[in-house]
Amino acid sequence: MKKLPFAPLVPFLFLVACGGSGQMTGPGSGMMDGPGAMGVAFMSVSPQGGMMGVSTTTPLIFRFGGPMGVGMEQYFDLHMGDLAGPTVPMTCGWSADRTTLTCNPAAPLELYTTYTIHMGGGLTDGNGRPGGYDTHGPMMGSGWRNANGSYGMVFTFTTA
Repeated sequence: MKKLPFAPLVPFLFLVACGGSGQMTGPGSGMMDGPGAMGVAFMSVSPQGGMMGVSTTTPLIFRFGGPMGVGMEQYFDLHMGDLAGPTVPMTCGWSADRTTLTCNPAAPLELYTTYTIHMGGGLTDGNGRPGGYDTHGPMMGSGWRNANGSYGMVFTFTTA
């Protein structure tokens, strides 16, 4: 799989443009502290945003710095094309420690097609705090703000 040439710059540009509202505390805790503290931090997604040549049978894997709340899988969608495109049916399940969500599309994805992963802003951790998206981008604009104060995130990838 190949990344788009600008993909490594996205997190850097995001951090420069948006800054950070908290700091990581404890080794690998993923918890944010300080004013406007967010809950467990979002750590990674696979496939990564900007990836090309992704397998049509790849699962979507989301990792968090601590346990997420019950029912949070409802905030994960996969769209064919952009966010206006149809939603791809998938089944999702949490790891035993609720730090990793794995989603499998109901059928193989289309060849040579762009898909958009949408993580909704309503995510909360196991203690009910809004998900901490501070360190990963791109975040969605102001029209996508959830009632809990969080914004969603989007990642696109293209199949082989």
